[in-house]
Amino acid sequence: MAAEALFKVARANWDWEPLGEICRRGGGDIQTGPFGSQLHASDYVAVGVPSIMPQNISQDRVDPDGIARITPSDAERLSRYLVKPGDIVYSRRGDVERRALITERENGWLCGTGCLRVRFGDGVVDPVYASYFLSHPASREWVVRHAVGATMPNLNTSILGALPFLLPSTDEQRAIAGVLGALDDKIEQNRRTARALERLARAIFRAWFVDFEPVKAKAAGATAFPSMPQPVFDALPTRFVDSGIGPVPEGWEVKALNEFVHLTMGQSPPSEYYNEAGDGLPFHQGVTDYGFRFPNHRVYCTMERRIAEPLDVLLSVRAPVGRINVADRRLVLGRGLAGLRHLGGLQSFLLHQLAHVFAEEDAVGEGTIYKAVTKRFLSAMPMLSPSDDTQVAFERLVRPLDELVASSEIETRKLAQMRDYLLPRLLSGQVGMATTDG
Repeated sequence: MAAEALFKVARANWDWEPLGEICRRGGGDIQTGPFGSQLHASDYVAVGVPSIMPQNISQDRVDPDGIARITPSDAERLSRYLVKPGDIVYSRRGDVERRALITERENGWLCGTGCLRVRFGDGVVDPVYASYFLSHPASREWVVRHAVGATMPNLNTSILGALPFLLPSTDEQRAIAGVLGALDDKIEQNRRTARALERLARAIFRAWFVDFEPVKAKAAGATAFPSMPQPVFDALPTRFVDSGIGPVPEGWEVKALNEFVHLTMGQSPPSEYYNEAGDGLPFHQGVTDYGFRFPNHRVYCTMERRIAEPLDVLLSVRAPVGRINVADRRLVLGRGLAGLRHLGGLQSFLLHQLAHVFAEEDAVGEGTIYKAVTKRFLSAMPMLSPSDDTQVAFERLVRPLDELVASSEIETRKLAQMRDYLLPRLLSGQVGMATTDG
């Protein structure tokens, strides 16, 4: 549904106004985060005040994993950029539709470089209602359509300030937020579960294949290792040998990625084959529609050129390099993505290995303006290849965790679709609400 169509179904006694005017009327504003001249890469520290970057904006919330930090003195110097509960932070470039409602947890964090902060002020807008309205596909589509830049979409305060915003009464805003909040409570529970399962899977991968804890335990005299099958533990070496990626257990190998992975580099078909009506296969050429585990399908393509199969790892190969999702169905790969499939069917092992290798975005790649990697570069990347029985044991242990993550994500997507289905109907009066004024 286009944004204009959403506005047309709104109740007759409700007005819509540009977002910037609503913010100003409440004493708030829309402003960018600090520019690079105000905060340099060398200013970030290991311990300090978190700085919200575009990569930290995930599914309408702030994801603190791997968040950058600044010193308290820098936070005081840049105090006008600190966020407070009720603010909404947008990605200013790239994935410009990504936004997050600031909660008590993020109070006093920095709206970092590459972000925009929306502050409503007092008494005009319920921030939770605003977050729902701005997260609706129609509002997101408006933002993407009006962003500027041929290579990378960019937002500014003027564009975001012009976004049409529907303004029911405060009681009606709160009622709408309450109805949708019941769905979001379950969505958030699912997200917490999925994140916990993923952390567990990654912790197991790190213990086995990064810190080599089972090998070290056996070398120290242990006779077993938790979660590792006994025959696999018994077959482990007790010594390390040098390799191109550092010391590895004796007998384990280092192989080029293309020796055990089928790699498909994306290639974008002509734009006349694209549509948003659902014809053909889902089409992705970047990280714009990435979700927690699976991408959200918005654009489709009727020309099947480069295809990712279900469970293929989707790796972004152009700015940012290294962001990962998983294909939940067959889809068309555009030029910004690659699809990777383990030749032995060990997709969970491959997923968590790539997640470790590309834990830091844009850490590898070529290009002076923005990072990118080629098929030749990826194919030749040296990767640890443990013994076959160890890889299979990891797959059998972790794949059930990944399947639970997938089930949680599928349910979450259905709940989100229901929420998005309800929002325009709540706005039009097709679905009734109980408000404090009756």
